[in-house]
Amino acid sequence: MKRQSPLKKRGLLHEIVRQRWAYYFLLPGLVLFLVFSIYPVLETIRLSFFNYTLKKQEFLGLGNYLRLFQDPRFVKVFLNGFRYALYLVPSVVILALFVANTVVRARTSIQSLFRGAFYLPTVVGGVVIAAVWLWMYHPLNGLFNYVLEFFGAKPVMWLADSRYAMASVSLVVLTWTVGTPIIVFIAGQLGISPELYEAARIDGASGRQLYFRITLPLLKPVIVFVVTMEIIAVFQLWEVVYLLTEGGPNYTTMSMGYLIYNTAFVSGKFGLAAAQGVILTLTILLFSLITLKGSREI
Repeated sequence: MKRQSPLKKRGLLHEIVRQRWAYYFLLPGLVLFLVFSIYPVLETIRLSFFNYTLKKQEFLGLGNYLRLFQDPRFVKVFLNGFRYALYLVPSVVILALFVANTVVRARTSIQSLFRGAFYLPTVVGGVVIAAVWLWMYHPLNGLFNYVLEFFGAKPVMWLADSRYAMASVSLVVLTWTVGTPIIVFIAGQLGISPELYEAARIDGASGRQLYFRITLPLLKPVIVFVVTMEIIAVFQLWEVVYLLTEGGPNYTTMSMGYLIYNTAFVSGKFGLAAAQGVILTLTILLFSLITLKGSREI
């Protein structure tokens, strides 16, 4: 490894001194970042090695991690994250791509209208969306069971039956989170040069060929960004699960985010919750890296 020469080191120090006022202005933001971002991460990692409650703090080493992976309930909840990702990430990406491709064909005024309409659920928030869907899923007065009874079918316990609960929760999350990817994909498509499409049409390309040979390849960085953000969001589901099912029935819809909340603030086991948080963070990091690496090989 090459060492920096003394002249280069002195030049670097001189440049830092010369630009010191820029660093002074950056210092408050850096302090806030260290206090509210870096310190909580380090403290969470530290707590994960302790049996930490409001009454005691006992060092366990890897005890919390061993306990978690020996607990079938935690393993089930951990696997639920992968099931949510399997349901939601492809659904969000495909639906958002379809809607974005439809919207960009419309006039500019119509585009603005649809952008606002599709982004509205994201602005409203998961709590309001969950409350609306909770009424539609109601076993007695809900809209879905009313339609089923109208056609002579039996009502379904959408949120209480383990066969339908996760799919029902996933549908709510889909309607809540799809707005942002739609906006991102619309912006991505509008950023593609029209000359590329004109040249391809002159060569006789069809609409399908234009989309799969030009649009999708040029949207690859945007798709990778959306997939990564969706994976992060899916593994951190909380409010929708809390409002719709509270993780039931029998942990079928429990998410890692809601499990961490329960462990820390309901059970008071902060060390165990910290270990769950570390596992969740490492899982999200691993999947994000896999997504980014896979995108480079495509």
